[in-house]
Amino acid sequence: MDNTTKSQLIDTIYNHLKHQIRQGLLPNGAKLSENTLAKEFSCSRTPVREALKRLEQDGFVVIVAHSGSYVKDITMVDYQQLTEVRAYLEALAIRLACENGADPAILDQILDRMDALWKGGKAFDVQTFSSLHYQFHLELVKLSGNNLLALTYSRLNLSEAALLFAQNINDRGIAKTQAEHRRLVDAIRARDEKEGERFMLSHLWRKRDRFRAQTQVI
Repeated sequence: MDNTTKSQLIDTIYNHLKHQIRQGLLPNGAKLSENTLAKEFSCSRTPVREALKRLEQDGFVVIVAHSGSYVKDITMVDYQQLTEVRAYLEALAIRLACENGADPAILDQILDRMDALWKGGKAFDVQTFSSLHYQFHLELVKLSGNNLLALTYSRLNLSEAALLFAQNINDRGIAKTQAEHRRLVDAIRARDEKEGERFMLSHLWRKRDRFRAQTQVI
């Protein structure tokens, strides 16, 4: 196997496992067998090991000596700290998006899809709604036009589930969240960086406070 093929295989294994972890298909604490993965991808254990090392570096996996590799168990403290960092990164993102006169049309489209799921009259698809929620915040960061900011944000490795974690999944909670999302979009459209920045911090800091309260209870 040449180096290019090996690198592509490592990328494939890495992306496959990252997707499964983000989607909740591999739960916190799950053990990842090198032998099983090697058979699944018809390769030796070496590319699997390299992919697992990358996943550990990016915060998805914990490798324990003489034991194995495990999906990282995200704690309430982890969620709290992630949200604290997110709040300021996204506040900066919305300020830059406003200053740059970014077009928030893509955010409107995502929110419309979220509303359709919520109000569609069918069984509520929490996973898809959560994925769209994650996509909304990711696209908002991209509207900043700051590549370093977008890269830093992506390195937080936020999962779709994390954005809805500890949030009441009911009509009242969703209605409140969607109204706040629309308000953020309105700030970008109006190029009101002060209001956008202020409200983004408020939007995410309330979530941070919920995580902190649960941490103190535990």
